Amino acid sequence: MNHLLDARLLCAASFVRADAVLADVGTDHAYLPIALLADGRIRYAYAADIARGPLASAREHLAACAAELPGLEDRIRLVLTDGLCGLDHYAPAVTDITVCGMGGELIARILADAPFVRDGGIRLILQPMTMQAYLRVWLGENGFAVEAERLCRTANGKLYTVLCCRFTGDSYVPVHPILGDALLADEENGALLGAYLTEMARRLGRIVDGKHGAGEECRAESEALSCANTLLERMCNDKHKGE
Repeated sequence: MNHLLDARLLCAASFVRADAVLADVGTDHAYLPIALLADGRIRYAYAADIARGPLASAREHLAACAAELPGLEDRIRLVLTDGLCGLDHYAPAVTDITVCGMGGELIARILADAPFVRDGGIRLILQPMTMQAYLRVWLGENGFAVEAERLCRTANGKLYTVLCCRFTGDSYVPVHPILGDALLADEENGALLGAYLTEMARRLGRIVDGKHGAGEECRAESEALSCANTLLERMCNDKHKGE
């Protein structure tokens, strides 16, 4: 049932471990947990949402899919809750958590409100729509290691990033919070990295120009812009060397 998933959710799904017990926060229609259960990738799922409307849609979608896949409804539990609240009391225990399609600040708040995620055995798969730098800094300050960060491009051409994290307890300051340390280091991003850096350089250029004009401090943005341009130049040189 991977046809249910767009590029963002497919990328998130790729990080979910085999035989996992998944908690999908902000599940909406429950596309992700249903697809993973249907494919035999996970053994159980909690589809959580803060609103009753999305859970009603998830229930309808689950019933429709269960007609083709008997037993599906026994392996997914719909949960009305704020973020991850209360999910630590359910059995089987959660091993993997997906939080997709929210702002970085909201994702950080959801994690901060759920102390049980501070467990090195739990995998966090996060897809921030905005404030990615804020989330990267928050993760570093709170002892969560970003083990991988993967780019994906949706059908409408937009680029998104998915972070795979776990708690280590070791705090750190990201070197490139705006661009993403793990994203720059992940070889899997090769095909999309140039497009991402070009987009970021364009965006950062506008921000730096605007802040300069307003007399505002923009050191972080200027450093990120310089890094993006340096990496783009290096990629261009490497390409020419290979021709």
